[in-house]
Amino acid sequence: ATTAEAREGWAPLGPLFSHESESNRTTSSLPSPPFFGPMYAANTRRSLLRFTLLLVGVWACSSPRAVAHAFQPTSVPPLVDVPVWSMATLNGDGTTNFNILTYATPVSIRPDRLYSLGLYKETLSYQNFCRDRKCVLQLLTADHIPLVRLLGGRSGRDVDKERECAEISDDVAFGLQELGSSDLPKVLPGCAHYLLLSASGDIVDGGSHDIAICKVDEMLLPSQDYVANTSSVDYLSTGRLRELGIITEQGRIAD
Repeated sequence: ATTAEAREGWAPLGPLFSHESESNRTTSSLPSPPFFGPMYAANTRRSLLRFTLLLVGVWACSSPRAVAHAFQPTSVPPLVDVPVWSMATLNGDGTTNFNILTYATPVSIRPDRLYSLGLYKETLSYQNFCRDRKCVLQLLTADHIPLVRLLGGRSGRDVDKERECAEISDDVAFGLQELGSSDLPKVLPGCAHYLLLSASGDIVDGGSHDIAICKVDEMLLPSQDYVANTSSVDYLSTGRLRELGIITEQGRIAD
């Protein structure tokens, strides 16, 4: 093969594989085999492509994203620790009723601050809320632990919770406080936060519970000296109530 033929055969592979460099264009004394031509260059490119694809395949098979994982179906929901609230509503006779509510979560902040509430249908609190479409959500603290069985385990149809709160025990009493308006329920003293809520839109049927999206009309603290959201605020949680044996893993009041 001539030098020109050799250059023609090597050209597709670039200067790296050429017998001559840019700085020294002297003719190589080595003969160019017949297979060092265009066909050899094409075969080399195909080989490099196959090798690259092989490496990609090996990487994909060894990647953790491609490892098969055996998922285990379960009927047990995640047991999470959430705040414990009490929802205050007005009864038909103007007295106040309370419940224990753990299905409450913020869902939006603009243009209005919104909370989603899951309300158990078979309660007086649910009946009051559907009628008036408003409530006061109270974030309980550890001081309210003696009230949990009364507020969450007994129906307001059977007991006057407003009166019972003041007579809960010999050494603990929770005199209710007024918010300054007769169309609002009274509230428990010493809560970490008070949220005045009103229903926004229709209440959605969710089976055992209905879902209410509520606008936060006002947020209140228990006193002027109270600093919200500090480590000193020992708000009550479901995890704490489970540890004390007051509620079950299903969130019901324990027997």
